[in-house]
Formats: sequence, structure tokens, C-alpha cells
Amino acid sequence: MTDKLSVVGKSVTRFDAVDKVTGKAKYGIDLKVEGMLYGKILRSPYPHARVIKIDTRRAENHPRVRAVTTINDVPKITGAIGHLMTQEGRDHLYLHDNIVRFIGDPIAAVAADDLEAAQDALSLIHVEYEELPAVFDPVEAMKDGAPVIHTEDNNIAFHVLKEIGELDQGLEETDHVFEERYYTSKQKHATMEPTSSCVADYSQNGRLSVYSSTQRPHVSKLYLAKAFDLPVSKVRIIKPYTGGAFGGRDYLIHGLEIMCTSLSMKSGSPVKISFTREEDFIATEARHPFIIDLRFGVTDDGILKAMEMKCVMDVGGYGAHAAGVMTNALTKGVLIYKCPNITFEGHSVYTNKALCGAYRGYGNPQINFAIESLMDQIAEKLGIDAVELRLKNYRGLNELDPLSGQRIESDGMTECIEKAAEKFDWIGREKRKVANGTKRTGTGMCCLIHHSGGRFAIPDPAAATVMFNSDGSVNLVTAAADEGQGNRTVLAQIAAETLGLDYEQVSISSEPDTDMTPFDSGTHGSRQTYAGGIAVKRAAEKAKDKLLDLAAQHLEARKDDLRIGDGFIFHVDNPSINILVSDLLTALQFEDLSKGIQVMGTSTGVAPAVPTIYGANFAEVEVDMATGEVRILKFVCAFDVGKAINPAHVEGQIIGGEVTGMGYALTEGLITKDGKIMNPNFGDYRMLRACDVPKIDAIIVESPEPSGPFGAKGVGEATNAGTAAVIANAIYDAVGVRIEDLPLSQEKILHSL
Repeated sequence: MTDKLSVVGKSVTRFDAVDKVTGKAKYGIDLKVEGMLYGKILRSPYPHARVIKIDTRRAENHPRVRAVTTINDVPKITGAIGHLMTQEGRDHLYLHDNIVRFIGDPIAAVAADDLEAAQDALSLIHVEYEELPAVFDPVEAMKDGAPVIHTEDNNIAFHVLKEIGELDQGLEETDHVFEERYYTSKQKHATMEPTSSCVADYSQNGRLSVYSSTQRPHVSKLYLAKAFDLPVSKVRIIKPYTGGAFGGRDYLIHGLEIMCTSLSMKSGSPVKISFTREEDFIATEARHPFIIDLRFGVTDDGILKAMEMKCVMDVGGYGAHAAGVMTNALTKGVLIYKCPNITFEGHSVYTNKALCGAYRGYGNPQINFAIESLMDQIAEKLGIDAVELRLKNYRGLNELDPLSGQRIESDGMTECIEKAAEKFDWIGREKRKVANGTKRTGTGMCCLIHHSGGRFAIPDPAAATVMFNSDGSVNLVTAAADEGQGNRTVLAQIAAETLGLDYEQVSISSEPDTDMTPFDSGTHGSRQTYAGGIAVKRAAEKAKDKLLDLAAQHLEARKDDLRIGDGFIFHVDNPSINILVSDLLTALQFEDLSKGIQVMGTSTGVAPAVPTIYGANFAEVEVDMATGEVRILKFVCAFDVGKAINPAHVEGQIIGGEVTGMGYALTEGLITKDGKIMNPNFGDYRMLRACDVPKIDAIIVESPEPSGPFGAKGVGEATNAGTAAVIANAIYDAVGVRIEDLPLSQEKILHSL
């Protein structure tokens, strides 16, 4: 089947490429609506306090202020999608209280004729606070007597314990036990476009339209409808172009759309709120920091017999992803190696620090850093090659996922490792090691897994509609949100391939508008190529089937004998029996007045599985022992994506993800002191520059997934899961110092040396 593909597997031009390179594309920050007001949010200066009184009279009397709203008027949305499903969940999802839980928590907001007036009005609002005891360390926050941040008896937002086999028995069967503790940092998304920009327009007829760069338009629609007690039919989300997301726009932004909507309702005008870069740093979500304790038991020949993993995760003041991220760390930690005895225990803990949430990898980079660092220590201790140790232990084809019970039906791990190792020249690595003055070089490797979508963890539906036009072209309608990765182009390729059309004959709907597109769970979890692609393929197959039915009647032939290609519907054994697709559709829609048929197909539902994505990283670094500075000299990685629908997109995802992972490994981390973020800007938050990034050799491996569209599965989130581990392993190989605390900064390396 693969050899006959004409559109899938080709690096076609992205449908939005011209708009983006010419500046025609409009992003959230560019939006303007007639009569629009400008909003600003007043934020808490305290990490934990009770708001006693909010006096807004002076602000309301400002001549250019049109509305003021406060936390007494609107709820705080604190939970994730699952909380929408039950009444108990909804009670926890919307907080109506007067407590602030981190520095930057919204207190009030104003809407004015211009930004200057809105900013001035914030200084006119008087807030009386009662400071409350705060706690900033998640381990301290779990102790008896710690200040309680929410109304629960303790600060544990989520707890999970998963036991497979008998851990103690497994440890007794081993020859060696390895124990280590690891710490990971709080990485910020740092997108080119600040995460948060919103326009809310509440009209007199009770309709709410919100322009928001959310990754989940339909889910955000449900949140807002329930928050303001509106019929879902009265809420509309329109998503503009997005300047990067990486999880930072998952669900609603804390306080943004809610405050913006409230101001629009009060003023009777559209209101726009856009965060500054500093607000983006202090008031939106970042990657969760973990403390991870590992205890692994292995035999002399390197077979894992026991794995114990204990994780403490700092969720900050609110726990929107407290369960999701920890559960994902559990699934990746348990699935990667086929150990018979595993115990995983996780605590997600509230602290009075800034928000944490979804970030590319969603708990996997944290747990992978720990596991793959320890696996390298095991390999060294036992005298086993690091590659060999992984290959003999990973969980692969036809084995069962111990959590979902699913059988693994596509497995490219071995090919990923072997191809990347060959390109990297892993065998010859020792010959390349040099000592040049104070500089030492070293190499490392790691492997990783991820999943495509969240089929067994959250509601994960996708939908699509495919409609034929009279000239034979097709319109594809989907709510798949594109944050820059190009998934809508990929979905158009899947539709074209299924229908036997050229890519240029498929037009995809503009960025999602919930009034115009069917329900979709959104763009997250590397799901759109897989789950969205399945929906598109099914919809296209239905439309194609209907078209061939009509063609069979017209040509007086059996439908099973007909094919579509080169603009014709033709008989497979007698090609002279044919009709132009455009002629048939024109006849059906316009010429035959008794028909007027719109040939179309719609599909909705969930994907059948959550296929495993496999990957391997190899890195060579240079460490200056006099300064602790690290340079990445060589980086090779390989990922099993099932089938690369658009190879250029896949390569772009791999390289972009690895660069994010390099920043996570070496420099990035929000610095917090007494709850205050000390580096809330690009000057102080150290991201890698172009000159810091090496050439990245990205290898695409294809192990077709039977349930995927043309064999495809995801890739995006997997690409930064193992970067920190491989760089840590290479640094150790260079200088004999193992840093177990991210980021692997110059200061930490120098101190350890």
C-alpha cells in the first residue's frame, strides 16, 4: 500500500505558509473589533492572602473606564477536562472564594477606552489583604501542620499508587540495587507570541463570542458556558493564528477569558486583554518541577527485576493538571521497560508558587531524565553497553501495556537505536574522546517512549466533515487547532490520499470556529495526526463511498469495480468506462433538478488505541572543566512515527522539540524566591540562542501502526522527552560528574567538579 501513495509521505507546502511569511496571518495580539475596549488585570502581590475588601469606586469614576470586575464577580477555573463530567467535579472546577494563592493571582480587572487609562485605573483600586502563612516547598507542604492552601485537609492535590507484581520479591531476586534522587526544574513555554491574548464580545442577544488562542476551542467553550451559566449554543470560540503553544494554551488561561468576558458583559462592548511578557512569565503555566526517588533492582546480566518510583510534583497554587501530568509520568515510567515488579507512587502537591500545567511531554521529560540517568549508571556498574542494556529490557512488539491492557502493535525502538547509533558512530565513540587543555568530551545515549493521544485517560474525541464541490474539489472541515506544527496540512493530505485527489484540490477550513466545526478534544498529547487523521480518513471514506454509489448508477457499473484517479471515476478493468468527477458532481448538484445532492461524509468518535511512539537520542558534548560550560558538539536522534504523512513536518517537530529539550537540560528554569519569580523576562530567563544549538540529525523511522491513518501515529511531544537525560549522560562521560538536578548549569557542574 505504501508504494502506491501519492500525497501521503510527501513534504507538500503548508496551506498557511504564504499568509505567515507575508505577515497576512492575524494572531491574537493583532485582533481588533469595532468598539473594542482594552482591559488590564490587577494581581496579588502576596503568595497567600485573604482578600478582605476590594474598593473599586475611584477606578469606576475614571473618565475613560467603562467597566470593573473583581474575583467576587467571577469564578476561578482550576481543574481540567474531566472535572466537567460530574457535578462533584464541577464543584471543584469553579472556585468562588476570596483567597489568593500565588503572586500574580488575579484580583480585579478594568476595561477602558485605551491601554493607558486601563493601566492608570488599576492603581486606583484599593485592596485590603489579610496575609496568610505560605508554603513553597512541596515536601514541606505535605507535612502535618503545613499551611493549607485549599479547603482540603492537606495540600495533596492528587495521589496515585500503582503496584504491578511484588516489589519486595523482585528486589530479593536481583543481584544489584541502585537508588538515586533527581530534581527537575520549572521550564517556561516562552513562545514567540505571549501566551495570553483574548477578545470577548457579549452581545445584547445573550451571545458570547470569544477570540482565544486556545489549543482546545470546543472544550474552552464548555468551560465558559458553565462558568457563566449560559447555554452551550450561546457561546462561540474563534481561534486566531497562534505563535506557538507547547501546552501553554491548554484549556483557558487562569483569569484571562473569564475576566475578559465579565468586563464585556458589564460594559456592553467587546473587550481585549493581552498579557505583557512579564505577566506571561508570572501568571501563566509552566512545566511542573519533580522530585523523583528511584530504586531499581537488576541481575548481573542487566535484566530489570524491580522498579520503584516515587514522585513529588509541585503544582503551584492551583492544580489544573495535577492528575494528568502525574498520571502521564506513571504511564511512561511503567511502560518503557518490561519489568515484572513495579511500584509507582506519585503526590501532586499545592504550594504558594506560580501556576504549573501542560508542557510538551507532559510529565515524560521529568520521569525520563531520572530513569535514563539511572539506566546509564546501571550499565556502567555492570560493564554492559548502554545500548545493549536498553535493547534487552524495553517493552516492544506484541507485549501488553500493563496499565491499559493494550497489545503493542507497532515498534520501531530497535530500528531507532540502531540507525541513530550508526549515524552517531557509537561504536567508535571512545576514539573520539579528547582532552584539550581544560576541555573534555564525552558521549551519551538514551531511549524514550510516548503515546499518541489520551484514549484511555480522558475524553478524546475527534470529528471531521468532507464535502465534494461541483468541480471535484473538496472542503475539509475540522476543529483541529494548529499551533504552528502544521497538523491541518497533514489532515488535508490524509483527505486527498483517501479520495484519490491531488493535495491542491482539498481546501481546509480556517482556524477553528466552534460555530462552524464539529466537536474535537483539541490539539494536545500528539493526537491530531493519529486521532484527527482517523476522523478525516473515515469521513473521506464515507464521502468517497457515496460518490462511487452515485457513479455506479450513472455508469451502470458495479461500485466495487470503480476507482478515482486523475480527476476521473473509471472502471478498473475497462478504463474507457469513465466520467469526470466534476461532470458527475455538476450533474448531481445542478443539472438534474430532481437531485441537488451534496456529496459529503462525516465522522465523529474516539480513536481505537494510544499507539506508542519510540525514540532514541545520542549526544556528544564538550565540557570546560575550568568554567563548567557545556557545548553540544553532535546530536543524532531517531523517532518511530508509524508513517510520516509529511516528512518535512516530522523533521521540523523533531528538531524543534530537541532544541526545547536542550534548553531544559542546560539553562532553563524559573527562579522563585518566597513565591516571587525572579527572572520573568527573556533577559534573565536563559534560553538557548541559535549559536548554542548544534546541527541535529533527525532520523525518521516508520513502523506502521495498524490502527493509524496510513499507519501514522504522533511525534510532537515525544521529541523533548529524552533530551535532558542524554545530555546528562554525555556530561558524566566527559568529566565523571553526574548532576541529578536540572538544569545542568555551569555553576552546578563547576561546583561538582
